[in-house]
Amino acid sequence: MIYFDNAATSLVNREVLDIFNKLTLQLIGNPSSNHHLGFQALEYENKAAKQILNLLKIPSYELVFTSGASEGNNFLIQGIVKRNFRQGKKIITSKVEHPSVLEVFKQLEKEGYQAVYLDVDRYGNLDYSQLEANLDDSTILVSLMSTNNEVGFNFDIEKISKLVHSKSKAYFISDVTQGIGKTDIDYSCLDGFAMSGHKIGGLKSSGFVCFKKNLKINGLILGGGQQDNYRSGTINAPLNCSLAAGLRIYLNSYPQRKKQAKILFDRLYDKLSKYPMLFHINTNRENSSNFIFNFSLLTSKASVVVESLSSKEVYVSTTSACSSKKEQFSSCLKAMGYNDVISQNSIRVSFEGNEDIKQVDDFVSILLDVVNNIKRR
Repeated sequence: MIYFDNAATSLVNREVLDIFNKLTLQLIGNPSSNHHLGFQALEYENKAAKQILNLLKIPSYELVFTSGASEGNNFLIQGIVKRNFRQGKKIITSKVEHPSVLEVFKQLEKEGYQAVYLDVDRYGNLDYSQLEANLDDSTILVSLMSTNNEVGFNFDIEKISKLVHSKSKAYFISDVTQGIGKTDIDYSCLDGFAMSGHKIGGLKSSGFVCFKKNLKINGLILGGGQQDNYRSGTINAPLNCSLAAGLRIYLNSYPQRKKQAKILFDRLYDKLSKYPMLFHINTNRENSSNFIFNFSLLTSKASVVVESLSSKEVYVSTTSACSSKKEQFSSCLKAMGYNDVISQNSIRVSFEGNEDIKQVDDFVSILLDVVNNIKRR
């Protein structure tokens, strides 16, 4: 099997699964229960949160465990906007965000908020002049991702933070799902951010949001008041402890994985560059995390090729896993200015950084066979 779809979901780390299984049997109490077993589960929960904040070097931040980045992005965006609407109604994002950001902005537009969608160029560079022009006293929120989930380009989070905080009183939040453990991020320059555990070797339906303690934000779920009233509901301490362990493992392995990802990225780039009549490379070599490589087919349909690759146990994606079921093109590539052929037939290859370079060679060989066989039909 060649698994190059880590941006959709990564393979579960065995140690993470072992911790979850062990603690599920050990921490049998409800963390909200007023007895020893409840106190024990809550203690593990609090230790997990503290460990995560220390790993990210933001010990003074608040942390709320969630089911993943989609929930986290919804929580941060709606929680901030609904709490601060009296200060203004302008909210800013980009045209290349994850659907869990863009769809929330579209809904808020229907509710009377002024949404600004920033442009990017063909290399994924953000239009900073457009951002600066829209920062004023009515701007209450800027939400911009750290690393794009389809093409892999990075936004300069520190530069954006300085601009937002010097030109407005807006909060700056980020979807760091594809950036955490894959790029260097100074989390202290963010007012809030969200991530998903299953992108870093953790279990699905795990994740968290972090935000500064002075951030004015409404809670997400009403109920018993768990997690400081931000997200009520029974806490899954074993799951959250496994997430903390997964983040620790992922961050500790980052230097090695980053080095290997670059080797894999460069090898794939060089090999596909030899076939300009078959492939168009969409990921910019100079502005990429190296963990995501996006290219388009010029002679075949991406859906057909991906299906054929799957039959050979080679796994990649078309567009984003969260939008591929409903869209026939990449809205990200469209926003970058590419035509229909490019945007409708893109393939995303995504590494974890533990793969062997031979897998890249095998992937290209199988890909060429598939594309050439389709052309001969």
